[in-house]
Amino acid sequence: MNKKIYQFIGLCMKAGCLMSGNEQIADKLKRGKGELLIITEDSSMNTKNEYINSANKAGVSYIIFGEKEQMGNALGKSIRTAVLIMDKGFAEALRKKLNDL
Repeated sequence: MNKKIYQFIGLCMKAGCLMSGNEQIADKLKRGKGELLIITEDSSMNTKNEYINSANKAGVSYIIFGEKEQMGNALGKSIRTAVLIMDKGFAEALRKKLNDL
């Protein structure tokens, strides 16, 4: 089932509705932009806390899901500790898919 989630995240990127990489995500969160932050389960506790604090300050919801390597593979990139979905529709659809797990 997780494969479908990763495929959906890849679709978000192809649609131009996803940011990845620490600098891009940090910049968007500082501006209060983004709809859903996904932090990988195997990120260090320090990294998770940094992202969670940034998301809370920005008023952006977040979830803990997946693994760094699989997240990167879904995007055709190297490992990713987090991704930020920018589109409300994609964010809602992903929340629904995750709740159905």
